[in-house]
Amino acid sequence: MKNRLLGLTAAAVLLAFLLLWDRIPELLSSRDRPGAPQLPTADSYMTNTLTRRFDQDGRLAYRLTADRGSYFESRDQLILAAPRLLAEAADGDGPWHLKANTGVLHNVERHVELHDQVVVWRDGPQGRNELSTSKLLYYPDSSQLRTDRALVLRSPSSTTEAVGLDADLEQQTYRLLSQVRSVHQPR
Repeated sequence: MKNRLLGLTAAAVLLAFLLLWDRIPELLSSRDRPGAPQLPTADSYMTNTLTRRFDQDGRLAYRLTADRGSYFESRDQLILAAPRLLAEAADGDGPWHLKANTGVLHNVERHVELHDQVVVWRDGPQGRNELSTSKLLYYPDSSQLRTDRALVLRSPSSTTEAVGLDADLEQQTYRLLSQVRSVHQPR
């Protein structure tokens, strides 16, 4: 009886070992990095990137620089570290400046997505106009800005807070979507 129990135990251990044989490396490696997500590998990496986009008439539409870029060919996206964008204005009053901590250049959808401490500004004859938010989409073909996040608009004479924005930089029109509060300081 004792030999039979010992034989069944040895057979069970051997069967368990054979069933887990393919999973042993996976089980051992997961102990080293519990819950660590696998990040996709970029197809190429760049430092000090410069991207220029021209409009249909051949004029410079914008100039985009970044400290680092990681290009993913399958999505046709360039992930950017510290992007800085200079968008030329058709009215001749000077360019729009956009900067953020991170960003994504979406080549297929033809827009730039900016994240983390996004600031947009323009120095004009009356002074600086500035927008700050946590996420912003810039569409260079139409000079449109969009966000669904909280934002602050500052001009020399006012400060406005809101949630959500649709803006046209060429027409200089801003549609604030909700929770709008503004303080105006007359000159």
